[in-house]
Amino acid sequence: MTRDRMRHSALAAIAFTWIFGGVAAAQGHSPTQLRRFVDEQVGGIAKLMVPAHDTDIPQPRLANGSPDPQFVITEAKRYLGKQLFHDPIRTARILPEFGGVLATRQTASCASCHVGEAASKAGTLLNFAVGGEGRGFTDAAGNFTPRRRPRSDLPRLRTTPLFAGDALVDELPTLTDVYQFAVGSPARGRKLPPPGALVRTGRLDALDSVARNAPSVIGAAFNNRLLMGGFAGEPDDAPGGLNPFGFPAPESVALLLLDAHRMLEFQSAELQKFATYRKLFRDAFPAEAAAADAKGDLNLLINDITVLRATATFLRTTVTRNTPWDRFLTGDNGALTVAQRRGARLFFTPAAQGGGGCYTCHSGPMFNKQVDDPDVAGIGGFVEENFYNVGLADHPLQALNRVARHDPNFRDDGRREITGRDTDAFKFRVLTLRQLKDARFFLHNGSFSSVRDVVQYFNAGVPQDADAAAAGTLTPRFTQPRGAGSPSGLGLSGDQMDDLTDFIENGLYDPAFVRFDPESPTRMFELGATDVVYSVYRPDLAELGAIDGRPASGLPQDNDDALSRRDAGLEFLDVTGKLNVARIDSRTSEGGKRREDVLRIANVSPDIVDTHLLLVVQGLADRLEVENASGFSAAGDPYIREFLADGALVPGQAVTVRVVVHRPSHGPEITYAITLLSGQGNP
Repeated sequence: MTRDRMRHSALAAIAFTWIFGGVAAAQGHSPTQLRRFVDEQVGGIAKLMVPAHDTDIPQPRLANGSPDPQFVITEAKRYLGKQLFHDPIRTARILPEFGGVLATRQTASCASCHVGEAASKAGTLLNFAVGGEGRGFTDAAGNFTPRRRPRSDLPRLRTTPLFAGDALVDELPTLTDVYQFAVGSPARGRKLPPPGALVRTGRLDALDSVARNAPSVIGAAFNNRLLMGGFAGEPDDAPGGLNPFGFPAPESVALLLLDAHRMLEFQSAELQKFATYRKLFRDAFPAEAAAADAKGDLNLLINDITVLRATATFLRTTVTRNTPWDRFLTGDNGALTVAQRRGARLFFTPAAQGGGGCYTCHSGPMFNKQVDDPDVAGIGGFVEENFYNVGLADHPLQALNRVARHDPNFRDDGRREITGRDTDAFKFRVLTLRQLKDARFFLHNGSFSSVRDVVQYFNAGVPQDADAAAAGTLTPRFTQPRGAGSPSGLGLSGDQMDDLTDFIENGLYDPAFVRFDPESPTRMFELGATDVVYSVYRPDLAELGAIDGRPASGLPQDNDDALSRRDAGLEFLDVTGKLNVARIDSRTSEGGKRREDVLRIANVSPDIVDTHLLLVVQGLADRLEVENASGFSAAGDPYIREFLADGALVPGQAVTVRVVVHRPSHGPEITYAITLLSGQGNP
């Protein structure tokens, strides 16, 4: 290249950088310009910042502005609430007269349907607590797949179109009650039962499932209504209210779910049995402890109300603080990628100006309320403005309601169930956008399985359900966000939708919510080392019998069914008798020092073999080594871990596994036996 051509290229490059760099800055693509733009859009960028300390998180306050002592956030209450949230000991309300199966007693917890690795959602389309089995499995790369299904080790009670086969089946969704003279009357929306006795109820039948997608609990402190229709926090005198104590939304939701999920009135007696819990309740509720001591009545300390107050405190403090977005807001120019900054710009640009306008519904620190929602101690003053009809169909489990009510036209009409107003038909609450990268199923009906699919749905602006579309409540924010008379939807290009998805998925994602990070201000959602390694972090509880790695009751975390225990690596199932092992190839090399056997392992049983398949190599003579061993069992035998596709080896399916054995010169003959186990972790 000549010197003149080099000079011309350099000048062209400078001109390109100046022109297009200036355009990017003008469009808000530079970090500084983007922060300035967002600040203008929301009326102050501080409105989007997460409080640095739990004590600054929104909580009910007295007239003088100080925290209400009944609901004040303390570390002792938060720690107790987290223990309770993840402990299966509480699901003790199993009543056979309503279809409950005693074998499912104390096998599930709040965390059965709110899993840390699934954005504190269930991560499955159908969400099962009591009566379910399993939690999830990992693949060879360590990716977690949530999996919980109806129990397969218990007799089937009855068959429905949804759940046929050798597993528990659901008769009614949780929260649906049937009375002798009033079929299908929902428990919510009723202060008093209709005439007649309760004869069937989804709150107490064999399988605990709700006919909506389990919502994230992230940001519960920042809304004054919780659950999809706003049931929690609704005043008791509302047509669909059930809030006899006038509780704020987090306490209200905790009380409602005690009743819904087999805990109310039965859990306290179980918790009182444990010295660990007696200690934790004393730490969290000193005034109640003093009253209990004075009257010699432990019920004054450990009861449904103190349980829900502690649980609500944990819910309030469930936030993420260290996403790339959070770091960007505080001045880290490199926190967001260029694509994520473009996505953020689209997020905060009104649809009428060529953006996504997402911020008009998803604002505040948790992206779960209106941009102009007036703060009341940070909670927000708007109620109805946070509910919208975006044209969605029902969750699949609503089919059970249609059968129970003898009404093929029954629909889940969202907010109208609570308010009784036709103007609220098919409206559902705006939810947080944090951590959605792990959520897997989206919106109240779970009909979308990726963030990109949801972005595409809003970009098109075409309702998926005719009834919801015809209800007269469909919001123009969905159908015509660019203004009356404009084409439907947002009109974004494929690249723009990719950028917007990248911002939501990755810009709002915090790894510390899933895996403990001592350097992060975000707490891990599941019980982590600092919560349950009592011998190190809570020797006071260790002295009282707390078992490292488990909640304060000593039961496994989250679920206590056989499949969940295998998922957690707490036990293993010998499946040798269910599988056929055939050696299909064998090769020796290195002068006979190395032998590689190729085994075909086929499932010849009618049962599914779950999670990982472990080949435990037994009977090897001394000096022989399995080169490709994954580890050693507690008995000292080498084992090989086979990651099963989709976490299962179904009947008739087979996998191929290599066993490579090394022997030294003049070593013994290579002979061994194989025991096959299913389970994760080390056997």
